[in-house]
Amino acid sequence: MTMGPDFANPEVALVYLPEEQEKSVAGQNPSANFSRENLLDRAITWWVGLALMLGCLLIPLILTEVPPLTDYPNHLARCYLLAFGSSDPALRPMFSAHWQIIPNIGVDLILPKLMHVFPPLLAGRVMLACCLLIPTTGAIALSRAYFRRRSLWQIATGFAAFNVLFLMGFMNFELAIGIAMWGAAAWIRYREQNLAAAVGSAIILAPIVFFFHLFGFCFYALLVGSYEFFVLFERGLRTWTDVRYAARRASAFGLAMVIPALLYSASPLERVSFSPAWVSLPRKLYLAFDSIMEYSSLFDWLIAASLVAFLFFCAMKGRARISKAALICCTALLCIYLVTPVSFKGVYFVDTRLPVMLGFMVFAGFMPRGVNSRERTASVAFFIILFVARMALITNVWVDSQRDLADLRQTIASVTPGSRVLAADVKYSDNPDWYSNMPLCRRLPEVAPTYWHLASFVLLDRHAFWPNIFAEESQQPIAISEPYRELGAIRSPPLNYTDLTMSHVPEEELAHFPYLADWKEKFDYVLVLNAEGAPELDHFLPNQLQLVDRQGIAALFKIKK
Repeated sequence: MTMGPDFANPEVALVYLPEEQEKSVAGQNPSANFSRENLLDRAITWWVGLALMLGCLLIPLILTEVPPLTDYPNHLARCYLLAFGSSDPALRPMFSAHWQIIPNIGVDLILPKLMHVFPPLLAGRVMLACCLLIPTTGAIALSRAYFRRRSLWQIATGFAAFNVLFLMGFMNFELAIGIAMWGAAAWIRYREQNLAAAVGSAIILAPIVFFFHLFGFCFYALLVGSYEFFVLFERGLRTWTDVRYAARRASAFGLAMVIPALLYSASPLERVSFSPAWVSLPRKLYLAFDSIMEYSSLFDWLIAASLVAFLFFCAMKGRARISKAALICCTALLCIYLVTPVSFKGVYFVDTRLPVMLGFMVFAGFMPRGVNSRERTASVAFFIILFVARMALITNVWVDSQRDLADLRQTIASVTPGSRVLAADVKYSDNPDWYSNMPLCRRLPEVAPTYWHLASFVLLDRHAFWPNIFAEESQQPIAISEPYRELGAIRSPPLNYTDLTMSHVPEEELAHFPYLADWKEKFDYVLVLNAEGAPELDHFLPNQLQLVDRQGIAALFKIKK
């Protein structure tokens, strides 16, 4: 009996065999294993399980009009501007399209066109469905490329779909890593059979991934590079023939990746200063599990502990099959994660992206084998229950969030088109007790609130200006026009509503919110989010603000002129 994990060669493991046939487990009769087909080994079981898992992922999207994803409403508003802003008399003076070579515009190219086919909110959900399905199926395709077989473990990739970055609305990133995994699967599957087709498709695909997200391209290059390194390492460099073989493979890889490198050198992002910032090691260790993090820390740890325990059990019992190429990739991701800053070049949650990639790779590069029928049945049943419970929790949270959305849209109903709305927030420091006990749909534990960009509906519904739209010219294809440019706070969440009471604004605050000086003259309304956390809000700055409406999460004030 093998006492350690077996590292699968993706070029050798070409035949699908049921797990019971692949390896006899001690204490079982091998002839009995071959004589009966386990229901879990049938192809129809795998396909039905895959369809059910993907269908479950879509249930929260089907039941909610606007999912509570932190950045999503902001992306929705920007794409709405790209689709309709130039023809809208209220919005046209505020913003203009600003297309250039930016590695973060895939959604901006697709979603505005979808908004001409579907209503904007439905078009947004179609894109979100792609953000769920493409990475999940990409990891499964990558696993098939590594092992050349099906496994129910591949279907467990659904646990990684609702990762913390999806819940934060990082749409371009999710699509990019999904396309990267599909592309890497194609490279691994066909590289040895048809070099020209593999390199040609990679030359086309690499720039596509780049335009969705720079990290997606880096992930694609790492996946393909890990496979190439594995092939060369297995062959060795003992003769000049081996060296020439390695040079040819390196040239093919470089040819496939050179176009995005040239595009990046011509992009404005390349010229932005690095300006890194790091977080503490304990926080890095916590965020290492963000591929399965959602709204309940306790439930997150239960899922993480269950998955790690299963992986550990299989590895220690010699029932683990691991792709060497995937292991190289995972090792690189882990090492890079430990030294990557949390932000640089004006981009935040940079290091958080690596554990999400690593989470998908765990399902793509690892496969149980030789687990007996009783253990398999128990494991499948347990993980089904865990997955259904997870999806039920997410669905319940999302459905609850629609009450906040309805309250906000009702509150802003009187905002006049073309007006200027300052978005503010009741933060933790204002009312710790409320913040710690507010509805689950309003925050991702230890990460960020989910309601920060709900103020984008003043643009979507009322065609008014609000200063927190994502309009960084080195990252997004829109620009704020004069005289609205001085009102922008494009890298900042809503300010603390108590900042409006300051007679002298500190320079640090002005750096984030330049409009705070003379804000009363620059804006027409103040919209306060998370309003229940400020019980005396009705009488806030009574000489300067007049309460217009207050419903649940939102309170709207008109500025007295």
